[in-house]
Amino acid sequence: MISPALLKAGIVTLLAIAATVLSPLHAQADDSLRSAEHQKFGDDFWQYLDGRYTDWTKAAALPEGVPTPEAGEVGTVYVNDVAEKSGDEMEYGSIVVVEHVRDDQPYLITALFRARPDVFQKNDDWYEVIYLPSGAVVKTSGDKMKLARKGFAAKLVDGRLWVLRLGSSDLPAMLEADGPEKHVTLPNAGPEGMTIKTDNRETAVEYLIAKPGFVTFFDNGRAWIFREGSEAAAEYAQGTKPEKYVTRIGAGPMRTTLKALDAETIDAFLGNPAEPMEK
Repeated sequence: MISPALLKAGIVTLLAIAATVLSPLHAQADDSLRSAEHQKFGDDFWQYLDGRYTDWTKAAALPEGVPTPEAGEVGTVYVNDVAEKSGDEMEYGSIVVVEHVRDDQPYLITALFRARPDVFQKNDDWYEVIYLPSGAVVKTSGDKMKLARKGFAAKLVDGRLWVLRLGSSDLPAMLEADGPEKHVTLPNAGPEGMTIKTDNRETAVEYLIAKPGFVTFFDNGRAWIFREGSEAAAEYAQGTKPEKYVTRIGAGPMRTTLKALDAETIDAFLGNPAEPMEK
């Protein structure tokens, strides 16, 4: 068991790293998926967590005030000493780790760190890193928004964009090797005309449709688009489809047909207006 003094020293060191690395100045430092500074923090954070977090307190569920991990909140939850002793609002220095389990084995590990004020304001200063069990960084809160889509992992190789769902069993092959042996290549289909490589065409379409600020659902190859947090999105998730909606055939990424409550939603999603077809 690691002594409290050593844990405290480790937290102080980690906060010092966060103060210099997790800065808005580094958020868009280069044209890669992730800046070198954010990659370094992900690696250093794992060095701190590995062999340590499993000795922390297990929580029955994700504590209140902690944002839902991108990979979901189901799994084994660990909290560090700072998080365990926090009140209604998690103190800075709090760390929460979720082991996402499949077939009784972790397949992803999410680490959430409330590092310091203003590190990631839209997430209440919680910085999230998703790892493979090996410690390979899958995603960070600092990944570039034009390539990082919710629910997906991405990797740039020689200007080509590899994309897989977060739950894919092929993630280790993509992140730690040359990619899955079986894959499809879609020239010029990605952001800014990048070539996409992935396990199947459907993954590419769903990746391209997954834009910040919107919630999407697929129905027979067509994509329903809703504003994030809207009542209509919640109703659709419960199985209630809108009676009135707008359809734009082939208007979405890779000529996907889009449906939404109104033309304005589709316009905002696409960024360029087009004539709607009322249904």
